[in-house]
Amino acid sequence: MHIHLPKPLHGWRALVGEVGIIVLGVLIALAAEAVVEHLQWEHKVSVVRKSIMGELGNDRARWDVDVAAAHCADTDIDKLDAWASAGAPGPNPVVRNISTFHFFWMHSANWNLATGSQSLDHFPIEDQLAFAALYDGIAHRQHDLELTQSMVGRVQTLVPLATDAQGQRDLRQALGDLKFRMHVLTANDDYMKRHFDALHVQPNTSDFAADLAVAHCVADG
Repeated sequence: MHIHLPKPLHGWRALVGEVGIIVLGVLIALAAEAVVEHLQWEHKVSVVRKSIMGELGNDRARWDVDVAAAHCADTDIDKLDAWASAGAPGPNPVVRNISTFHFFWMHSANWNLATGSQSLDHFPIEDQLAFAALYDGIAHRQHDLELTQSMVGRVQTLVPLATDAQGQRDLRQALGDLKFRMHVLTANDDYMKRHFDALHVQPNTSDFAADLAVAHCVADG
């Protein structure tokens, strides 16, 4: 029994040519789609990288100002401690760096948004690790800043209450805790700088320049 395959209308050679054209068209379409997708991801990665670097530049500037403020406050802490240890004679010393003290908080909103998307998957793995390490440090420093700011508030509350021995002891204990927390912040400065430098992040104060009009460090005089 012989099976007769139907012959294409224009012959097998023509059919192969037509199929080849179709396959080639499909491959060209897929390649074009891949190119378009690549360009789209390239644009997304560029936008995400720019937003993260901008946020980090702002964070570095905030960190630099906060560390400087911590150094300035150290002198005021010593002045208050000496006053309290002497029995708080007369009015408390002028400590403008403590009385008007506040930290600039660190930001990570752009990073959080990026981690919730697929954009970071298109970053080089070295960059992903470097960004993650820096933002982990930022998260820890933010916790330290909030804790230290809370202690500043406690000192500000206790200063006018240091009218007896117990009040003076409470103030001195709070000052000791605050001094330790300030030391923790300043001791971490080199760590943060290394991680900022690893990503070539430069400080940028544009986001909070107006707030810098209120001096963070006030000289006596």
